[in-house]
Amino acid sequence: MRLTLPFLCLALLLISKPVYSQHTNPDGCGTDGITPWFKWYVQHRDALLAERGGGDTTWLYVPTTVQITGTDQGKEYFNTELAINAMDNMNRQFRDARIRFYLQPGDPFRYLNNTYWHDHNWGGGADLIETNRLPDRLNAFVVKDPAGNCGYSWMDAIVLSKSCSGAYNSTWAHEAGHHLSLPHPFYGWEGESWNFSEPAPNFVGGNQVEKMDGSNCYNSGDFFCDTRPDYLSDRWNCNQNGESIVLQHDPNNVPFRSDATLLMGYSLDACASRFTPEQIQAMRLNLQTQHAEYLQLSDPLQEIAEDEPVELVSPIDTQFVQFDNATFTWNPVPNASLYTVEVGLFESILPKFVWQTVYNTTTLTVTNGLPNNKLLYWRVRPYSEWDLSKQLAPQQVGVFKTYNFAATNDLEKVVLASISPNPVSIGAPAMLQVTADDNMDAVVSVTDASGRRCYFENHLLHVGENLLEIPTLNLNAGIYFVTLQNELGTIIKRLAVTQ
Repeated sequence: MRLTLPFLCLALLLISKPVYSQHTNPDGCGTDGITPWFKWYVQHRDALLAERGGGDTTWLYVPTTVQITGTDQGKEYFNTELAINAMDNMNRQFRDARIRFYLQPGDPFRYLNNTYWHDHNWGGGADLIETNRLPDRLNAFVVKDPAGNCGYSWMDAIVLSKSCSGAYNSTWAHEAGHHLSLPHPFYGWEGESWNFSEPAPNFVGGNQVEKMDGSNCYNSGDFFCDTRPDYLSDRWNCNQNGESIVLQHDPNNVPFRSDATLLMGYSLDACASRFTPEQIQAMRLNLQTQHAEYLQLSDPLQEIAEDEPVELVSPIDTQFVQFDNATFTWNPVPNASLYTVEVGLFESILPKFVWQTVYNTTTLTVTNGLPNNKLLYWRVRPYSEWDLSKQLAPQQVGVFKTYNFAATNDLEKVVLASISPNPVSIGAPAMLQVTADDNMDAVVSVTDASGRRCYFENHLLHVGENLLEIPTLNLNAGIYFVTLQNELGTIIKRLAVTQ
């Protein structure tokens, strides 16, 4: 039978959006069953493939909006850069299918403050999707707990757990496979238990059990013949051959091990890596028919150059910033629209005090989270809606020091201080001129850009002008900080030392 295009369109109008049945599977997928579209596909597979041929190698591009939930108070969001990395990993897993996911331009991320959605049961999941699902794109919701599962595909959306969304996780690809019609290779065994040392029954849950000889592969299991039988519906580890450790027996008592490389199975993330050619055919046809509204792009968008580092503008060179109102600025990178800003205690940017992604801006103001009176480091990573790959080119690292300029500093009320000459040549003394309203003790110290103390001296200040010598003979060229301090407060002056 040959399916003409008018017949195909009419048939698709009669097929509802994917609605899988749901169950709870800790650390697994909450999706089971098969969709009406997939039932239709199985019935007409030969005619559909004959109609379309087997040589379709065009790339298909899927726009995606990632919606990240938090509590009612706006807390516990999944980190945006981790979501970008998870999508990038999914693209690697879909590469052989020639399907690429990208963020919807102008609407890449949304943030939803709702505890009921963030940690939900099936009723909360339905409410989450019905309330927030957007047209003409893949809707990916990232929540704390999706009804006790790692994720599920339901009501034409995918829902992912934060804890199962790592950069090397298979959950996103698994649920996207469901979204594009694929069942589990162990379809029919969900929730079933069996002594696998015994031959499997001919039917499980009203479904044929797939045999190793391939005699019923298009009528059982996941209805594909290039996927091996699989009866394991709980998470399982693989051996060095990429197979299940558990030995199973088909209805003819033929022993076999499940294929651990299949992304639609339940092997651990380190084992799963691929879709089979027949699975790919089904997903591509689903995308070109039932989800044809996704296909808005026929050509790829521009990538970010791999050797394009972000040029930092401010703060750099150990500049002082207000610890609870620090503004970070950088120059734009061609084709980039998303930037992840990281601030840490050491040059490795660890531990992190700030880890935030901004969109369509090259500035970020931080009002909490930075410690006071610390030397800190920062960098920026560029992304775009299209280019989700982590830029591996070395990024410029800026260094700055936090300070509380707004704090009461009684020392500044009774002392004036200045340094000259500034800059000063190595070996020539710099003079700290201090004019005091009263006699007092004070400490003068010099620290370098890394916070290492290079000089320390106690002084007795007299009323009037005091000239305090700052030796530079043992200093290298660079920026230093001269600190005058006592019980009344602190005064910090910046000193440049040159060759």
